[in-house]
Amino acid sequence: MSSTTPDDDATTPPRHASQEQLRALAHPLRLDIVERVGRHGTARAADIAADLSVPANSVSYHLRILARGGVIEEAPEAARDRRDRVWKLTQSSFHFHDGKRSANDPHSTDADYLAASGATSLAAFERMRSAWSAEIARQSAAPGGEDLTSLYTTDLRLSVKQARELNSLIQTTLADYNTLNRDGQGVEIPGDPDSEDAAFHYQVLWAAVPHRSTAGEPTGQDDG
Repeated sequence: MSSTTPDDDATTPPRHASQEQLRALAHPLRLDIVERVGRHGTARAADIAADLSVPANSVSYHLRILARGGVIEEAPEAARDRRDRVWKLTQSSFHFHDGKRSANDPHSTDADYLAASGATSLAAFERMRSAWSAEIARQSAAPGGEDLTSLYTTDLRLSVKQARELNSLIQTTLADYNTLNRDGQGVEIPGDPDSEDAAFHYQVLWAAVPHRSTAGEPTGQDDG
């Protein structure tokens, strides 16, 4: 997702996820639901349930949690009648704040915000693990196909400055690719206008973690 919201302009600083939003997002299925709502612009519980092959009552339960946390809200303008409940995202980005607390969340504290962002990160890891396991099973059952599945892992030796440069490069590249075949609000555009071929949905995870000693210090530093 981009770092701006539908109401952002050049003079409005980007909103980051609040502590309550992060708490609501800290579940793999709720991350899936948010992705579906954002992808389509608006969505109903029944449509999400069918898309994810999850019972509708379970989806409704998680939608209520996301609504209480301020992640989604009702979209009456898209409803067919008064009984029709349609949902949309409250903002187009739920990035963690670069600091220890969200600048737009006056109720957050450093420790609580870090705990909430950590829980959401673990949920994102679990979501990716589940997707990777399912893809391995699919490929084992029916090898072949033209879609791309990739995993690359390695250890690097970098200074803090170099690690920041790499992180910025990866995030900038992903942000650029995240705009392809989507409109300004992140909703997918039919026909895939930025691609000569059909576009597919990919889950992408970038993580860089320093090796640390039992004392919590980074390892591999030169002596002297």
